[in-house]
Amino acid sequence: MEFSTRVLIVDDEPSVVGVLLDFFARFQHGHAYDVVPAYSAAEALDILLRRAFDLILLDMVIPGIGARWKQGLDLLKRIRDLGANTPVLVMSGAWDTQREAEALIAGAVAYLHKPFSLRELDCSVALALGPRAASANPDRR
Repeated sequence: MEFSTRVLIVDDEPSVVGVLLDFFARFQHGHAYDVVPAYSAAEALDILLRRAFDLILLDMVIPGIGARWKQGLDLLKRIRDLGANTPVLVMSGAWDTQREAEALIAGAVAYLHKPFSLRELDCSVALALGPRAASANPDRR
């Protein structure tokens, strides 16, 4: 039985979103992916208040109020404050162990360093979804 896994991609770079959309179209996980892009923290939050997701890919540097590099981390904390336990894969082109640690402490399940390969993303998605990938999530809105 085929089902769709809902994925939210939060990244302000259309080219990155395009590559990620292509990646998800290539995965052979036995189900389809319904991928929704958001290009800012505010847009992502608005989408998250209306829909539930099985996985979120979140760039650490996205537009918003305050320091750009903190927007991803602030959004991750907000997602957790809303009570969502959706797995979040954090992405960043900057190598910074302190920011990586902060993201993991705030509830990210993994930290992907850009540029990453299809294989890295495939493995990270499979690990993040774990048993969720085996059956449809009936609790989605």
